[in-house]
Amino acid sequence: MSIATDYKISSADVSAVHVEAQPTILRGSAAQNKQVFDAYSDMIVTHFNGLCDFINNDTSATVDRDVLELYASLGWVAD
Repeated sequence: MSIATDYKISSADVSAVHVEAQPTILRGSAAQNKQVFDAYSDMIVTHFNGLCDFINNDTSATVDRDVLELYASLGWVAD
């Protein structure tokens, strides 16, 4: 899996679900029309949650020594 390809939101992704991509007059039921407005935020939440899960489960990540030294110099303690 790759952050750049799996979790990045492209312009095409936005165009596909954004309200502006829909007809000017929505003729669906209230629930269908609500889904049009919810689709954009649902897409963002899905990508964001997937990215969080990926980062949380990535055991290959390391913290650069300079970053650790900066944290220490600021009095912060890493978990």
